[in-house]
Amino acid sequence: MWVIVEEVRKSIRILLAYPAEVVFWIFSPLLWVIPLVFQGKALVGAFSSTPFGSLAGTDEFIPYVLIGAIISTYMFSAVWSMGNSFRDETYYGTLEHILSSPARPAYILIGKGLYNSILSTSFVIVQLLICVFIFGLDITLVKILPIFMFLLLLIVGLYGIGFMAAALTLLVKEAHGLLHMFEYVLFLFSPIRYPVEVNPITKAISVFIPLTYALNALRGLLLNIEFNFLKNSMILLGIDCVLIPLGLVVFHYVEKRTKTRGTLSDY
Repeated sequence: MWVIVEEVRKSIRILLAYPAEVVFWIFSPLLWVIPLVFQGKALVGAFSSTPFGSLAGTDEFIPYVLIGAIISTYMFSAVWSMGNSFRDETYYGTLEHILSSPARPAYILIGKGLYNSILSTSFVIVQLLICVFIFGLDITLVKILPIFMFLLLLIVGLYGIGFMAAALTLLVKEAHGLLHMFEYVLFLFSPIRYPVEVNPITKAISVFIPLTYALNALRGLLLNIEFNFLKNSMILLGIDCVLIPLGLVVFHYVEKRTKTRGTLSDY
């Protein structure tokens, strides 16, 4: 616990040294949405669409896309922040010291994951407040508890993906290209910007992505779209039970392999 807490505290101190980074991550997901809003208005001629509603369960495509952009913050935080966390330690010149210390690397990575969760949640709260006051998104007190429950289930599963992303970085060192590819796959096959029902291939692949079930549930709660509460929560829980052990096993194997082969400090 001490290792995890100290890792969170260290990461926060580094973040506060670069305040522009905080401003960027608060507003960037919303800025990504604005071109889609303009594009939708230009193509549809209005801010609602009946054909869109037949797929998404709501005619209003702006709240649909806004929720997708906001919640996807957690996914990309896990992929990028946890995936590149050890790469950052290479830049700082501390990677070899950390991984050769008595502290288990998994605990260090959990600390980095907890920091990313705290940071992402702070950004999401600010983004939701902006959407409530500017875009009229309706959030009642009775919805807050189930919203946080689904967010927690999503975050836990993303830790497993973060462990595997960190292992990938240790293995190939500069993993920006691969992480970007993974990001684009998520945009294509999960309902971040559009309903995956628009194509049978996207619909079939989306069932393996935890973000799909979290977005279905959260949009159902926030936009009053009908969804199966028990089914989505149980599927997310099952995915968590698979991704966490799998992520830890992959990370432990790669971390041990890089130490054995002496490639830990390679650039």
